[in-house]
Amino acid sequence: MNAKKVVILALHDEMESAYPPLNVAAGAAASGAEVTLAFSRKGVNILQKEYVPVPSEGMEYLSHALEDFKAASIHELLEIAVETGVQLYAVDLDMEVDADFIYPAEQVPIKWVLNEGASADLFLHF
Repeated sequence: MNAKKVVILALHDEMESAYPPLNVAAGAAASGAEVTLAFSRKGVNILQKEYVPVPSEGMEYLSHALEDFKAASIHELLEIAVETGVQLYAVDLDMEVDADFIYPAEQVPIKWVLNEGASADLFLHF
């Protein structure tokens, strides 16, 4: 049986937007899927070593709820995703190769991500 292909595009870096793509990516990879996780120009901030997740206005309660629940941090989820085989990509950044990312991410054009998504069993964006 062939592994399922999952492509996820992380569009935003607000706290409530950073968790879903990482949770789905780690879960899909843990279940044996081939997972591509691509980050948009704003979403790529999640990969920065100095990234501090901040909730959107009106969602401030979320950080306290996650602490109370003892949920994994964004960086912990990213580590789990990488350890389970998730492949990381940065979309159309035009940045230097030595970006200060926690994990390396190959730069690709958005067209590449959309083509990957078209051939995937599941394509999500958050």
